[in-house]
Amino acid sequence: MNEIGKVNFFKMNGIDEMPTMKLNGNISINSDSQNVKSFKEVVGDMMSQINEVTNKPEQMVNAAMQGKADIHDVMAAVAQSELTVQAATTITGKILQTYEKIMQIQI
Repeated sequence: MNEIGKVNFFKMNGIDEMPTMKLNGNISINSDSQNVKSFKEVVGDMMSQINEVTNKPEQMVNAAMQGKADIHDVMAAVAQSELTVQAATTITGKILQTYEKIMQIQI
């Protein structure tokens, strides 16, 4: 993900700054300690947002068939959905690669 994509992702999710790792194992989304989310919560939030984006084209097609949406909006929603699925697939692959590397570490 390039810097513009990261900035857009953080703005879209209401994040003021880059996430930082805390020594207690949690990911800090903002600088104040009251707003600390676990990895599970962050991934869950991302999955629900992915689900919303991937369901939008179907809703837009239904609206277009009723004459309430423009075909260009439908195509934009489809393209956004495709990009979201590609990004999610890439992120999932990177997470699995990282997990496999961690499991190969000998203590």
